[in-house]
Amino acid sequence: MSARPPPSDFRDRSVKETVTLDLDAEKAARPVSYIPRDYVFRPGQRVLLLEDQDDFRTLLHDHLVSRSFQVTSVPSGVEGLREILKDPFDLIICDMMMPKVGGEMFYWAVTRVRPAASQRFIFFTGHHNNPRIKFFFERVKATVLTKPFKLEALEAAIHEVVRKLADWRDTGGPSRAGIAAARDGC
Repeated sequence: MSARPPPSDFRDRSVKETVTLDLDAEKAARPVSYIPRDYVFRPGQRVLLLEDQDDFRTLLHDHLVSRSFQVTSVPSGVEGLREILKDPFDLIICDMMMPKVGGEMFYWAVTRVRPAASQRFIFFTGHHNNPRIKFFFERVKATVLTKPFKLEALEAAIHEVVRKLADWRDTGGPSRAGIAAARDGC
């Protein structure tokens, strides 16, 4: 039986030259899950859209599809919960006032089964002066659009969610400074 050669250490001993690489220490120290501040959702990411008004839901659905999202549109929180239980979503866009299960109740139900989804919500409402709704938005540090809104405002809200997710991952949780910076467009 012949003896096996020792395993290689993958060094080519014929090369007499040394190469020095300058590495960016800041980049090397970043955790693997780092998300740059200018990160945007990639095409094909999944969005759950909850809106009880058919025409408005269709408008938002078509806009999101034109931005290369995979969109699941539902008219109620009950149907939204069925979808959430099937699969997670990258982004959840939710009306506050829906029959049976409204936006707040939907949020609490979702975050019980998928806690990581808490930072992925964009809420919209025509009742922004309602003290109960305002309290809820402040409590969960919500990204909020007030009806009526322009599609550009939806794009800005999506960008804010991206920044909140990056802040969450960078710090292990949300920081008021990071969220305030996102709202100010920094």
